[in-house]
Amino acid sequence: MKANCKCDRCERFAECRRKQEIEVSGRSENAGDASRRRAATRVKQTICGVLAAGAVMLSAQPGHAIDVNSHDWVPLPDGTDLFLNYNIYGTRSEYVDKSGNKTSAGTNLDSFVSLARYVHYTEVAGMKAVVQGVLPVGTLYNAELGGVDLGDSTGFGDPVVAAALWPYANDETKTYLAIEPFLTLPLGQYDESSPVNLGENRWKLDLQFGWYQGLTEKFGMQLTYDIIWYGDNNDAGGGSLTLTQDNTYQFQAWLNYDFAPTWNVAIGYQKQMGGDEYVGGVATGNATERDQGRLELSKFLTPTFQVLGDISHDFKTEGGFAEDFRGTLRLAKVF
Repeated sequence: MKANCKCDRCERFAECRRKQEIEVSGRSENAGDASRRRAATRVKQTICGVLAAGAVMLSAQPGHAIDVNSHDWVPLPDGTDLFLNYNIYGTRSEYVDKSGNKTSAGTNLDSFVSLARYVHYTEVAGMKAVVQGVLPVGTLYNAELGGVDLGDSTGFGDPVVAAALWPYANDETKTYLAIEPFLTLPLGQYDESSPVNLGENRWKLDLQFGWYQGLTEKFGMQLTYDIIWYGDNNDAGGGSLTLTQDNTYQFQAWLNYDFAPTWNVAIGYQKQMGGDEYVGGVATGNATERDQGRLELSKFLTPTFQVLGDISHDFKTEGGFAEDFRGTLRLAKVF
């Protein structure tokens, strides 16, 4: 940390460390006092780690990964254009570090993010293909951790560009295999003096492998596997430290059912692994370990306009804020 930095965030971090040193100074205490002291120290360490990293970030998708809906790997005909608008609300009331220690009292993080997504379907060398771009804008608010106010953030997130190929696409058997890299550009709102940011101030590459398989006339299944690589954020810790992160590995599964004409319902599961985070080479306790359940309902109001709702809940999290609830309203227009 810069010796001459006197911003509020750095002062809070320094004060946090001073309190931590006082808290662990040697003094005799009974077993109950020792247990309470250790719990309080863990909370202080968690807060200090987040303040140091500036690590409360949401980019194009909450959770630092590209989530897919239940039919994303079913390609549309060559020449089709698609515009989608996602409106995503999330609320969190607990932080769990990599070791499983929980901070609930005085902890909260709410978010609202709106995504504009443009998709164009084409063909390349006889294979179905797509190019697309995503632009997020939103706000993070009511952010606090262990009673410490983390501030808020409003503005644009990091834009994402992507291109997919379907090496195998069989409309008769409803079998589709695809590969798609998503590149996140470090252009979103980022303040090195704030622990809450919509942008991540680093490049990110998410390589997805997708398989959609029709099972019957009305049932379908979709599986997706991701590998996510992170660039370095050289402006963490008040601008004087470098944040690095291990690769994240993600698995997503959907089972969908056409229960009526123009209606579809789907149930999903998502698991993220890895993603341990370091600031100045020291582990922060943040990672991307989570298990999440999802439920989706969609309807075509017209042949070219669809409304989709998606709700999700984290039932296990390590290394971040656990999502109590996330609700998504997606509007899609086919041109």
